[in-house]
Amino acid sequence: MDLLRETAPFLVGMLVPPLVMLVTRPGWSGQARFIAAFLPALVLGFCTSYLAGELLSGMPDALIAFIIDASLVFTGGQLTYRFIWKPLLEARIARWTGAPLEPAPRRVRSE
Repeated sequence: MDLLRETAPFLVGMLVPPLVMLVTRPGWSGQARFIAAFLPALVLGFCTSYLAGELLSGMPDALIAFIIDASLVFTGGQLTYRFIWKPLLEARIARWTGAPLEPAPRRVRSE
């Protein structure tokens, strides 16, 4: 049962990136994209903590459980976005929304 409590938020997070990809637009700033990816992780982290009954254990333990679950949801979402969802869906979503594909800006280090 403990294994399920720890893997469930990660598995839930794996399903979030396609929804975030539909919401975000290429012209959005990096901060807006981060917020669009982080808010669902917070909500789903709270929901998984609640459904697992971890929020009933008192304030310090409940807060730690919420932080762990939210970070697992966010980590699962970011990993699957980078390695699975982005290569599979980016071109299709761009065609559906009519938004042109824009490469991510590259940072140049000045020496």
